[in-house]
Amino acid sequence: MKVLEVISNLYPTGGGETFAVNLSRELSSMCELKVVVLYSKYKQYFIDRLKEKGIEPIVLNKQKHFDLKNAKELRKIINDFKPDVIHTENNALIPTYLALRKTKYKKTINVFHTMHLEPKDECPKKILYMLFKHILRKKNYVPVAITKQLSAISSSYYKVENVPFINNGSDLEPFVNKIELNKRNYDIVVVGRFSEQKNHKFLIPAFAELKKLVPSLKVALVGGGELFDEIKELAKQHNVLDFVDFKGLMNSPAEVVNDSKIILLGSLFEANPLSLLEGMSSGCIVVSTNVGGVSDIIKEGENGFLFEVNDQNKFLSITSNILNNINSYRNMSKHNTEYSKNFSMNKCAKDYIELFNRY
Repeated sequence: MKVLEVISNLYPTGGGETFAVNLSRELSSMCELKVVVLYSKYKQYFIDRLKEKGIEPIVLNKQKHFDLKNAKELRKIINDFKPDVIHTENNALIPTYLALRKTKYKKTINVFHTMHLEPKDECPKKILYMLFKHILRKKNYVPVAITKQLSAISSSYYKVENVPFINNGSDLEPFVNKIELNKRNYDIVVVGRFSEQKNHKFLIPAFAELKKLVPSLKVALVGGGELFDEIKELAKQHNVLDFVDFKGLMNSPAEVVNDSKIILLGSLFEANPLSLLEGMSSGCIVVSTNVGGVSDIIKEGENGFLFEVNDQNKFLSITSNILNNINSYRNMSKHNTEYSKNFSMNKCAKDYIELFNRY
């Protein structure tokens, strides 16, 4: 099978970009794979990760959302490579559709588009919604959801029956459960882009309050993004910089996650966040807002705990109880490591190959 992976961009180092790279790495051993990145701006880390597996990505120079020149370049790649299947990520669906409209390649190519967000977030503008709805209702275009919940929502939103779903996967190999919970350096780790979605503006004052309940509190924030400086200034205003460690972008966040007791997500919206899967692999206890598909993988009291968006009281109750009784969560830690194996990238890639073969 010849698979063309079309990725919108590899900047910044977000969950969608990480997923696309990890999936490509796994698929490269299962099929003949070519990877195209539409925008020229990228993080070298991602390119290096692809090259480790012998993948030489073709990086184009897309300038705007509707770029006909970019579509023409992609069309030439399609004509030359003659893929059996095209898989698109994030904003790569429309450019792929434009490229295929005038391709000289006569065989009908099935295009599988992975949706990482709810449609209202993936298509915030009416014109995008109309285009996605038009494209995804065509027989050879298959939307793929990363959670059961997202599958149901997308089926209703786009009027497409039986949207298949494949659980999100991650490269879990670096995330290992070797340090006993009570001996870990960080009480809480947050891994994610500093953006409005990740809701750091809620977390910083919440950490100030949690410090009163857990005097030895130590927190690590991993990631970069447009709000990094603003959030750091907010941390200064709340006097938390002495126990909240801003780690910035890390090529290997596993070294911090493996050394943390709780993996925390305070997001306003999500689908199936990779950071929680990675934290579970490390044996962390999961504490997350009850958004998107999180409840599909986190079962209350079994492998983690959920609270509603911006509910500081519930957040404080959950985290202080865990940290003040950490030895009671050893079994949950072990369970999470085993449970996370259901979300390995190898299994995810095999599920995609199986899906490709069904059409």
